[in-house]
Amino acid sequence: MRHDSTRIYQRSLELVTLVAQVIDQLPQGYGFLADQLRRAVSSITLNFSEGFGKGTAREQARYFRISRGSAYEVSATLDVAHCFHVISEAHLAHGTARWASCVSMTPRRTATSNTAATS
Repeated sequence: MRHDSTRIYQRSLELVTLVAQVIDQLPQGYGFLADQLRRAVSSITLNFSEGFGKGTAREQARYFRISRGSAYEVSATLDVAHCFHVISEAHLAHGTARWASCVSMTPRRTATSNTAATS
């Protein structure tokens, strides 16, 4: 099985797409949020994929934890943007649903199984 055929990988890309839309709509002066969102959302997908390819359970678990932490970071950054009134309620709700999906799938992935979170 390939990393890009897993549900978590697909959901993380959905979140990347949503965050790209949010970033495009941020007003001038909020580049710090754009930078934070770019790094954090990229980290979800990239660390999951890197961990998926690691050979030991310990290595996989480390990368999956980083990926999960980055999902929380995206959520917090979207909350901050909403508090600044620079993203809509709809974008916040969609982002929350996408990050929650990523977070809920990550713990179910065992460090020794590449079959969880796949359907």
